[in-house]
Amino acid sequence: CNQVRSSSQKIRVSQTTNKITSANLDLGIEYMKQGAYENALKNLEKAKKADPDYASTYNVLGLLYQKLGNNKKSEENFKHALNLNKHDSSTLNNYSNFLCLQNRIEEAEKTFLKAAANPLYDSPEIAITNAGLCLSNNQRISDAEKYFRQALQLNPRVPQALIKMCKISFDQQKVLTARDYLQRYHKVASYTPKSLWLGIQI
Repeated sequence: CNQVRSSSQKIRVSQTTNKITSANLDLGIEYMKQGAYENALKNLEKAKKADPDYASTYNVLGLLYQKLGNNKKSEENFKHALNLNKHDSSTLNNYSNFLCLQNRIEEAEKTFLKAAANPLYDSPEIAITNAGLCLSNNQRISDAEKYFRQALQLNPRVPQALIKMCKISFDQQKVLTARDYLQRYHKVASYTPKSLWLGIQI
């Protein structure tokens, strides 16, 4: 799935923990971004040892094991994170992305919406957009369109929702509407081969 990764995988610290856990968690995230997965795992294990009840560590471990292709351990860590903090929208969003990639579409949709429904989540449009992307990639276009529209009502500048609505509108032969979405997209995001090709078609 083409999830909104830059936002959906942002780790939001929603609990307090000790400095050792925090430092090792930050190092683990940085190593993971660099693709140094062995070092990332070592630091995350140190973070877990220093504070076994810190949900964010298990959220990041879920992401790491997902990158390593170990789906069993990935799901175990996401579930453990949610057992510790069942309302954490960052974990719910990441777990939803995982479920979508496993073709567990209905579970993914429900979990995305649960993330968005959390009143403490500062970017519910991200989870809603991800729900739309998941459904769109699984050919549920009308349901996906509903979520993209909902996301844009919350935040009219979500690039992924705008470009998807452009494509959907073009496919529906609503050319002027598609052009409007594309213009809005290019105001908030860089030109891409995909957006340029859509522009040529329009």
